[in-house]
Amino acid sequence: MAKLAEIKQENIICAAIEIFSEKGLDQASMEAIAKKAAVSKRTLYKYYPTKESLFSVIVERLLSSITVLSDIAFEQTQSLTEQLTSIAEKEVKLLCSSPFIALTRMVMRECMGSKALAKVLMEKLESLESANGMTQWIEQGINAKQLKVEHPAIASEQFIASLKSIIFWPQLMAHTPPPDAATQRIVINCAVQQFVAAYQIK
Repeated sequence: MAKLAEIKQENIICAAIEIFSEKGLDQASMEAIAKKAAVSKRTLYKYYPTKESLFSVIVERLLSSITVLSDIAFEQTQSLTEQLTSIAEKEVKLLCSSPFIALTRMVMRECMGSKALAKVLMEKLESLESANGMTQWIEQGINAKQLKVEHPAIASEQFIASLKSIIFWPQLMAHTPPPDAATQRIVINCAVQQFVAAYQIK
């Protein structure tokens, strides 16, 4: 029974993402979402009383995917280049994920049209800041006397931003396909080399 409930909720979320992407939050209807998910309106309202509550769950899903780097740890037995390459590869895999792109595009569009939704999203993003695995990795590297970084959070953001600028933003804004494997490798190598050159203790 629990498994069936999980399937229904997953169907509802997938349907909502599609409907919200097509029509936007304001124009989407709970009736259309229920029909798309092949559930009754009663079932839909049982799990999600309002469109806003359903949208909030979708935002949570997006944010949970952002924490893909939350469990990384600094390994003193591995070189900085090896560790950073592994981190970058995980991030690039996420940035090239179609579901992640679709979710991000949908959430950004809705937040641009709603101060309330934008406020909620920013609060959630800020709550994740302290759990940023990349920042923690840098701090561990500092403690291990292998990195010299004055502002770990900024260095973390700069590293991820150097990947996003070529890998992510063209996909999101211009609807281009993900870069090919060779381009991804070049972007990763450049980001890693720049970080090591800037912060490794010689």
